[in-house]
Amino acid sequence: MIERHRRRLLVLEPYHGGSHRAVLDVLLPAISTLGWEADVLTLPARKWKWRMRGAAITMAAETRRLHEAWSDGRAASDPGSAATLSRGAADRGPWDLILASTFLNLAEFLGLAGDAVAGVPKAVYFHENQLVYPNRHTAEWDLQFPLTNITSALAADLCLFNTAWNLDSFVSAIPPFIDQFPDHHPRGIAEQISAKSAVLHPPFDPAPFDAATRQRGPRCRIVWPHRWEHDKAPEAFFAAVGVLAAEGLDFEVAVAGQPFAETREQFEAAAPGLAGRLVHMGAPASREDYAALLASCDVAVSTAVNEFFGLAMVEAAYAGCHPLVPDRLAYPEIYPEPMRYSDEEDLVSRLRAAILDRPPAGQGRSLAEPYTVGRLAPEYAATFDRLAEAGGAR
Repeated sequence: MIERHRRRLLVLEPYHGGSHRAVLDVLLPAISTLGWEADVLTLPARKWKWRMRGAAITMAAETRRLHEAWSDGRAASDPGSAATLSRGAADRGPWDLILASTFLNLAEFLGLAGDAVAGVPKAVYFHENQLVYPNRHTAEWDLQFPLTNITSALAADLCLFNTAWNLDSFVSAIPPFIDQFPDHHPRGIAEQISAKSAVLHPPFDPAPFDAATRQRGPRCRIVWPHRWEHDKAPEAFFAAVGVLAAEGLDFEVAVAGQPFAETREQFEAAAPGLAGRLVHMGAPASREDYAALLASCDVAVSTAVNEFFGLAMVEAAYAGCHPLVPDRLAYPEIYPEPMRYSDEEDLVSRLRAAILDRPPAGQGRSLAEPYTVGRLAPEYAATFDRLAEAGGAR
């Protein structure tokens, strides 16, 4: 049997946290069995605006250094590097494909990296897009971030989006955004980007959830598994369960997700109104603990005002929870109508029904199965193969 040629991928992730990290952690080992070895340059997940402004400088310098080391036959490792490098075959160069997230200004990176990446095909993955991202503190300088998404998309050979809603919302928002320019309004940008775009859903690892034992307690347990930030609208969730608690209904609430200082007070203030119904608050210590928590719950709720895919809700559905999501954003693309609510009153009504008549375990699992890494890794590898081959033919 002839061994397949192994290709090399340079991954550039300036915000190595949350769903960005989760997807890489599960995807890269999976595609390594499908012919792709990855060199991964990352920066810590903090100060995202500064990452979008400056990561291209740091990552281009590191890429040039690696390229020069390989060209000279020297070891590529450097403990003093600003960016963190994890590598599969990093001492062998060159790369067959570059994969960047939207926190990198790809156009700036390519200009600064120069010959180190000359001729290498480029893909950018949109976990989100800044054109429709909710912004609480709008200012003129905020326009830099959606513009960076646009220029990165223009510089890429392929733009990958986690949902069709993400792709469609981005493309449709480009013309009105460009119309804000004081003069020189380039035309055809949306069409140019759309023509080289595709949808490729983010994968998750089902193993921790497969290993978790499904244990249901005596009361219906409702979980809210999200980052504690304003775009996830925690106040709407607590308002809904607060109404049901005031009615005297018997149920439990688990709040799982990364806490942030600006919303922690909201959660602490809401807890007394639940009168002992709150059984968990905070991010579990491990993926295994997280999976066990989800496996103990009956219903998972999203109240997000911003969601481009919603990995946490898909994982909760796979773990056996009945998902309840708002009828907006990317959710209608993934969840059928019985799992979507129209407004906060409808959410309260559906939660009340679930408390009084607990939904059967595992109702949402079938809709989550297509997003497991086993299903999606071959699609990623095939997509990368096509782009690498097209680049090599140029």
